[in-house]
Amino acid sequence: MYDLSLKLLKYNFFVNAFIPYVTLPANVTRYGLTVGEVSQLTAFLTSWNSKFASYVDPLMYGPISVDGVNTAYLSGFPLTQSIRNKIKGNVSLTLSSEEKAISMLRASDTVWSRAPLPKNAPTLACIFTTSMMMRFLAINPELPFKKAKPPYVHAIGVKMAIVGVGSPPPPPEAYVRLDDETETIFETLFTAGQVGKVAYVIAFYVNSRNEAGNDSLPYIITIV
Repeated sequence: MYDLSLKLLKYNFFVNAFIPYVTLPANVTRYGLTVGEVSQLTAFLTSWNSKFASYVDPLMYGPISVDGVNTAYLSGFPLTQSIRNKIKGNVSLTLSSEEKAISMLRASDTVWSRAPLPKNAPTLACIFTTSMMMRFLAINPELPFKKAKPPYVHAIGVKMAIVGVGSPPPPPEAYVRLDDETETIFETLFTAGQVGKVAYVIAFYVNSRNEAGNDSLPYIITIV
């Protein structure tokens, strides 16, 4: 038995619905995609499916296939996220429920109503570690035994910096913002080249206008 990443399983479902849909000729025009964006999306989908097939195949599963799919995700996510943001941020579009579902957008993603700016930060705990994957729990320090997220929180933002063993703590500009999380349990993925290094993981609350609250204290852990 081996541990499959829930993040990767969800992402595989997303890209195999999202990319064929947005690259349809009518939708390319509707969303204002460029020829270059379409070419990048279709090339990424082909590469992704090859690496994901090796990852889920128990006969091929191992460090090489895990590294291959993690590397594909970490390199492809900025591309698919930028296209989602392009669709989400186009105020001239009225998205159907089907479009929102395929793009994994919530109703509040396209409704910019007033929302309190989060003031406090979640507390992080690492609850699971396996090869090139760590699973974290974000806890609301104000109500640690009742509610995981304050009622005004839309998502949990995550950013990370990776340094060598013995290096000083990373400066703020070294942190890279990862995908916002809607659940309080989330995964962080790494590549083979990062194994043995030290990850600094920070979480923060995000409201429905994508405004970020204060950063948590960094959770510091060695990547395995």
